[in-house]
Amino acid sequence: MDVKIWTIDAAKMAYVEHVGPYEGVGEAWEKLCSWAGPAQLFTPGTRFYGVYYDDPREVPAEKLRSEACITIEKEVAVPDGIMLKDFEGGKYAVTTHLGPYENLSESWLKFYTEWLPQSGETHAESSCYEQYLNDPKNTKPEHLVTLLLMPLK
Repeated sequence: MDVKIWTIDAAKMAYVEHVGPYEGVGEAWEKLCSWAGPAQLFTPGTRFYGVYYDDPREVPAEKLRSEACITIEKEVAVPDGIMLKDFEGGKYAVTTHLGPYENLSESWLKFYTEWLPQSGETHAESSCYEQYLNDPKNTKPEHLVTLLLMPLK
């Protein structure tokens, strides 16, 4: 597994929460992007992140918590259902997942069970992120590129 250690800058984020099966987070993305597009918040520097808080092997699907997030570069008023938060940034282990989102759990498992124990690094016990580098609406699943970001102490 090819893993790099990066320092990622802090950022302001707009996000939409989702509770339920992770496969349903697309609804949160639709709500977020249908607001952010007309609000002209998409810039060349916008980053798209997913946050998944629960282990689906331990939490019932209807209780899984996740967020669809974008970085924003200016202060904005947000409608109901869209929230703002600060992304702290800091030291992250970063690896790349190539291919369908359905296979992301396999990459995360390898990241946690193979790379982390032998790395000499310690997980910071804060949220991991997925950064989506291309759009699944116009990219074949086998060509999707996702960065997996694990916060480190």
